[in-house]
Amino acid sequence: MAERCAMEVFPYLPFVPDKKTVMRRLGSQKASLPAELSDNIDALLRQAESAFTVRAKAAIFPLEHLDSAHVSIAGAVVESAMLARLLEKSSAAYVMGASIPAWDVEKISEAMLAGEGLKAIVFDAYASEYVDGALDVLIARKNEALRRTRQKLTKHRFSPGYGDLDIAYQKVFFDLLDMRTLDVTINENYLLSPEKSVIAIAGVE
Repeated sequence: MAERCAMEVFPYLPFVPDKKTVMRRLGSQKASLPAELSDNIDALLRQAESAFTVRAKAAIFPLEHLDSAHVSIAGAVVESAMLARLLEKSSAAYVMGASIPAWDVEKISEAMLAGEGLKAIVFDAYASEYVDGALDVLIARKNEALRRTRQKLTKHRFSPGYGDLDIAYQKVFFDLLDMRTLDVTINENYLLSPEKSVIAIAGVE
């Protein structure tokens, strides 16, 4: 059975988003773009690789199954049939948080203010894929560690604000991870800042 573990802190997570996924987020297929525009996007993607970094925290927390629509994570009752279903075979919850620092995110608005619309759009799409992909890196690393005890994380993860998991629960997981130490804040609408910040939950099976 998984026990609560010490907080894992990652000052930097190496990850390079796949160009195809970035292009999908842009709503474009690279093959259908004019050659000059395609070359410009390639150049901007190379710039983006050195423009952004991601920091993260994660930890295993105690999990209690209450009923088909409620679980308790570290003593906090969470209502979500979809999350309960995801965690139904899990002995603990693995909570993750990742964030691109504000000074990096500001490069997107700086490009827009400078009249570099294409750069802003490409950087925004890249940053979104980067912070999401950072969670994949966390999961891969944790699975490697769990393999020694014949455990693994659930194939899927879940974030507040998706499905039937109310975004208000973002505050619960924000506090569990103490994401303030990553210079992340949360407002009265439970939105994270910097904008390119994400929280997700997976199960330990």
